[in-house]
Amino acid sequence: MPRKRQRSRGTGSVFKRGGRGPWIASWYSHDGRRKERSTRTTDKAAADRILGKLVADAALRREGVIDAKHDGYTAAARRPISEHLGEFKAALRAKGDAEKHARSTHAMAEWVVTEMQVERIADLTPSRVRAAVATIRENGRSLRTCNAYLRAIKQFTRWLRRDGRVGDDVLAHLSGYNASTDRRLERRALGADELVWLIEQTITGPVWRGLSGADRAMLYQVATGTGFRASELHSLTPASFRLDDDRPAIALRPESSKRRRDDVQPIRSDLADALRSWLSDKPLADAVWPGHWNEKAARMIRADLRRAKARWIRAIQDRGERRLRRDSEFLALADDAGRVVDFHALRTTFITMLVKSGASMRVAQELARHSDPKLTMNVYSKLGVHDLSGALDRLPSLTGDKPEGERMRATGTDNVRASAPADPPQYPQQLGRETMRSGAAACSDGATPTAMADTCNQPRDADLSGDVRRDARECETASPGTRTPDPLIKSQLLCQLS
Repeated sequence: MPRKRQRSRGTGSVFKRGGRGPWIASWYSHDGRRKERSTRTTDKAAADRILGKLVADAALRREGVIDAKHDGYTAAARRPISEHLGEFKAALRAKGDAEKHARSTHAMAEWVVTEMQVERIADLTPSRVRAAVATIRENGRSLRTCNAYLRAIKQFTRWLRRDGRVGDDVLAHLSGYNASTDRRLERRALGADELVWLIEQTITGPVWRGLSGADRAMLYQVATGTGFRASELHSLTPASFRLDDDRPAIALRPESSKRRRDDVQPIRSDLADALRSWLSDKPLADAVWPGHWNEKAARMIRADLRRAKARWIRAIQDRGERRLRRDSEFLALADDAGRVVDFHALRTTFITMLVKSGASMRVAQELARHSDPKLTMNVYSKLGVHDLSGALDRLPSLTGDKPEGERMRATGTDNVRASAPADPPQYPQQLGRETMRSGAAACSDGATPTAMADTCNQPRDADLSGDVRRDARECETASPGTRTPDPLIKSQLLCQLS
């Protein structure tokens, strides 16, 4: 196959448009594209020197002596940083991010740039960014808010590098704050009894922003049974509910899911049964929970919580008990630790119940639809001291002191307290010899071997072991793990072994 002849790069040329004006340099760039640029001079010799410089630079880039990417870095560095921020916002929208997320991320990054008073990309430095974010802290905002601004500006610099505008991300190693030391908003998980009472009392509640009490009650059930966020629940239509599948589920479209993908969340069968009857009169094309309730979802659930707690207090007549109920954390908007209840607390409740049920970390993470298991376990799992103590009680004892249940299982009986290892298996004759001895008195309750024989439906003079006599008494040397002081239990045991 003949080799394809490549076009010569040449040394370029200079010319004038229409025979007048400055000289125009024409040459081929390192990637083979025809380039033209004004030399801004009418001197032919000066124009030739400029052309020679352009041709030489193209040759150096073509041979790899000069990295051609630096041309793009240089061009980007000359532009105002506000232009890059505007293109960054457009890139977020084009990527498919939610409009709210794109606006907030752009606004926070723009605020940091404005606070630093920079005009070019080269002015972005970690120290100046840290100083700008520190002003947020000085204004009384939380460390979590500071981290949000840091994430926004770091996302901007990552985009600059990936888009070929800078050669290095100067904020890549800028770390965030430890937000756990300054938590301003921590949610609590509702208990099962609280949820039941809240749902029952909400059914008869008044209409709120177009949602009836029954609609809100079902909304709380679905939120607690799926962990869906308010915006995700607001997007659901009757077509989203797959209640007739082998495993009932609710499907989220990518544009509705926070992680921008198809999500199919399985639900319990009892919740599916409740939804089936509730959805029977809902229009197929409309949202099942229409309106703008999701913008004030926290206010909505808190109003229902206050109403439910008021009815719970009035449900009892005793004044002292009413006072105790009023001061309790049951259905309270905030507990003694300062943890509050809002609509997103239902998602916290869902994940906490998953962890308490014994679900593995991987299962809890998948059902919570989190990309990071630390978010599932450290932020959304609200375990109390009783949950932690229960897990410790299931650990084996290493001190030799076995719990009561283990000692009883060690002896083979559940009604005798054992203090020694279980005895080896015994035959009926051996058991009879160790339990009774000649010359023994009557049992503690007056029962005699004759009565014991009658209890067993055996003849009066029946000899169970060949060595047991009627005047036998209880053996003092019997193992505490096999002896029982109750003659009725002894007689039944002998009956079974005989």
